[in-house]
Amino acid sequence: MKNSLLISILLLTSLSINAQTIKITVSEAQIFARFGTHTNEEVLNAPDEDRGVKQVDCDYTFDLQEKTSTFFSRSLGGVGNTLPIHNVIKKGNLYILEIADHGRYDASFSYPVKIYVDIDKETMIYTWYDPHLERSFVQPSWKLKMTLEGMQ
Repeated sequence: MKNSLLISILLLTSLSINAQTIKITVSEAQIFARFGTHTNEEVLNAPDEDRGVKQVDCDYTFDLQEKTSTFFSRSLGGVGNTLPIHNVIKKGNLYILEIADHGRYDASFSYPVKIYVDIDKETMIYTWYDPHLERSFVQPSWKLKMTLEGMQ
């Protein structure tokens, strides 16, 4: 019985050590947009639209082991979803997560998304391209709280 308990504890410990999760709570963000396909810098430096700084209350959980991205927004009335992460690119402390999101009003629309998370600087930039409007969007999160689990 003691051996079973010890083995169970060791297995649970190893599972939690191997989990690689980034949790981010955003309280302030801003959306910039520009018609056409552009880099993040081009959109930020010369946007066609600047929606201004918004107070938000939302959570992002990126599980790099399970390759899922979970979003939940209290400021949008409890809207949320979980999407698969198709690709994770690691450049030092910067993680670039590639996701395919879908339309809020028409789920048949698909939007390529890249989320840039720098765990050292504690920054997140959420970007997407709308192929229907031919428009690039960049959303820096100005105020956030980041917690890491199992990250090296």
